[in-house]
Amino acid sequence: MSSTNNQNSIIDPSKGDAARRTFLLASAMFLVGCGTKKITSTLPSPIWNGQEPSTLDPPSAVVMLPDPSSMLGAISRGSWAKGPAIPRNMNRMLPARYITLHHDGMTAFTSTSKLSAASRLETIRKSHLRRDGGRWGDIGYHFAIDPAGRLWQGRPLTWQGAHVRAKNEANIGVVVLGNYEQQSVNRAQLRAVTSTLRSLMEKYEVPVSKVRTHQEWAATACPGKSLQQAMVGIRGRSLI
Repeated sequence: MSSTNNQNSIIDPSKGDAARRTFLLASAMFLVGCGTKKITSTLPSPIWNGQEPSTLDPPSAVVMLPDPSSMLGAISRGSWAKGPAIPRNMNRMLPARYITLHHDGMTAFTSTSKLSAASRLETIRKSHLRRDGGRWGDIGYHFAIDPAGRLWQGRPLTWQGAHVRAKNEANIGVVVLGNYEQQSVNRAQLRAVTSTLRSLMEKYEVPVSKVRTHQEWAATACPGKSLQQAMVGIRGRSLI
């Protein structure tokens, strides 16, 4: 903070308080994403320390493969994203061998509005693009599920995701919008999670033993207590 700002905060404390609130709000928006840290009794930090790897191929060598999102009934990326993916900052996706479920780890989110879900996805995408000095190529997840149970396309499956540190190769990332340390997963979301996972498992021949949550890969509270408990049931009853 400059000497001028220090002087202003001494003269008028309200200005200093306003500046601090602005800084904290901006910082929170920058750190959107499910938290990777040790599981504690407190809510998870929104900071995720994963890194978007540098590209393996020059952009001219990339062959765009068909993405199955439309076949799964997902709302297209183009309907919500305000900018294109950046191929030079991404690796091509390997044949899928894992599927990982997340929550976004932001504030609780219960709106069933399509517009609200689109806005939240765009907030996550912009936050991801700012990480690691702007080295990410797109939102880190391949699919998202909103509180109404709608399925959204995230990063096209042509590209490797960025959602589990050092475990992104051949790993499809699915995020449920909301914070399931703070809220409970609803029936529409449970149906959507089950049908999405089942469809991806069938298409890519992924066994239930390789359908995991973020906390089953790393020390994190993601996808939250409610969604983690739900996933134990889904795998035991609906995916075998």
